[in-house]
Amino acid sequence: MTAQQLERIAELRALNYPYSFIGRALGLPSNTVKSVCRRKGFPASGKRKTKAEKHSVQLCRNCHRILPDTDCRIRQFCSDECRIEWWKNNRRVIEKHR
Repeated sequence: MTAQQLERIAELRALNYPYSFIGRALGLPSNTVKSVCRRKGFPASGKRKTKAEKHSVQLCRNCHRILPDTDCRIRQFCSDECRIEWWKNNRRVIEKHR
């Protein structure tokens, strides 16, 4: 488990997202997320998320941070650095499908 994944788990858990949501967002089993949260002491705070809130949240495609709501367009990346890194890492996969 990378430090970046641990950071994202802590961030999402602090916003009271369930283990299953965090697992799907990061590509990890929900039981792994649950174990990490219990071992590291990542508490949930605030009220529980509704289904609508869980389905409407937008995450960065690269680092899985929660994206701010914007009215003008749907964002896929939190920053230019994430966008460039994602394209560098996935260039070959995309070129295969063309």
